[in-house]
Amino acid sequence: MHRLRIALALTLVFAALATAAAQRIVISPRAIVVNPQPAFDVEVFVDRDPSGRSAPSYAVGDSIEIGVRVAEDAFVYLFSISAGGEVVQILPNRFDDAGRDNFLRANRTAYFPPRDARYSFVIDPPTGLAKVIAVASKSELDTRTLARFATERDFQATSQIGEEGFARALSIVVRPLPQQEWVTSTALYYVGRAPAQAAYGSLAIESTPRGAEVRVDGDFAGFTPVVWGDRPGNVTVEVELDGFQSESRRVQVRPGAITDVNFNLRPVVREGRANFTSDPRGADLYVEGRFIGSTPTGPIELLPGTYSARYELPGYGTETVRFTVREGRTTEVNQVLRRVAGTLEVVGNVGNARVFIDGHEVGRLASGTGRLVISELEPGRVELVVLAPGYETYREIVRIEAGRTVVQRVSQSRR
Repeated sequence: MHRLRIALALTLVFAALATAAAQRIVISPRAIVVNPQPAFDVEVFVDRDPSGRSAPSYAVGDSIEIGVRVAEDAFVYLFSISAGGEVVQILPNRFDDAGRDNFLRANRTAYFPPRDARYSFVIDPPTGLAKVIAVASKSELDTRTLARFATERDFQATSQIGEEGFARALSIVVRPLPQQEWVTSTALYYVGRAPAQAAYGSLAIESTPRGAEVRVDGDFAGFTPVVWGDRPGNVTVEVELDGFQSESRRVQVRPGAITDVNFNLRPVVREGRANFTSDPRGADLYVEGRFIGSTPTGPIELLPGTYSARYELPGYGTETVRFTVREGRTTEVNQVLRRVAGTLEVVGNVGNARVFIDGHEVGRLASGTGRLVISELEPGRVELVVLAPGYETYREIVRIEAGRTVVQRVSQSRR
């Protein structure tokens, strides 16, 4: 059986954001190149950690098996990066038919080397943190800038571009593809003894609702839900989503662990407006008991909701109206005010005398009491005339007051 040497190691790539016309790409500390909005998933893992969440250790000379699974049919490319900067293309390869065909069906796990292969992958120096990168694409990729077959006899494609060069080259390879066409995943493990503290930890960042843009220490990390790998320590996680209030939180990245970071985003409440008018104008306006001004008020900004408005104007009844303010809209609130009637009580000395208000007869003074009550009069000045045969005509201007009874005493002398 052939024993093929393979060693993978990781150097730190600082988080950065690469922009392109077709899509956004993330270069992360742990996963190198990430699609922030993938339409499907790819998983890659090593045999000592099928979960893909930790970084197990292998001794130099140990055999290693790599597994990969895609959620949808896709072309899958597997790469390793050594501590010395060598990039090895694990899939596709020229070892056998399974290695030449890198089109994988959905939800089926493929292992490399295959379980019946006549070769194995064996851990080789240098020691350190190793990395396997899976790239899944709906269409075939030209990976010659990442790794090449040196001769027709070589079983694996390789290159010496190093991790940073690999990240730049892979960004160029996937950049023309639509966002939903590709996805990446990364598995880590140690060659040799693992350090006392793991080199990386992960943040599983989620928001309600989903789709919020995430930044970690100011660097774009993707859209929720997103798993972000970083060096241990404290980082600032910020999330933004249109229509919701932005939030940030200081979070500790714990070595070798996944920390859940959940945000419950609150909607941004945009104010609405209400424009208050009255007929007649000049009424004092109160909203929920707070004086606003005199009508017409012009647009008044209010939070969305239902309110009570009170109109007050001397001579008119107090009017209260309910109205609703909607986000980003202007509500017109108009109220017709009703004048408050007054009452005139005429007390005379001649029974059966005829009483006129502004030229209109409104009744006669009662015999015996000499009294007549006239209600529902408009506030203001009126002309009061009292006529009785054989008596002098009584004429007077009387002021009617809203909501009050005015008593007018009339004394007529004989002619």
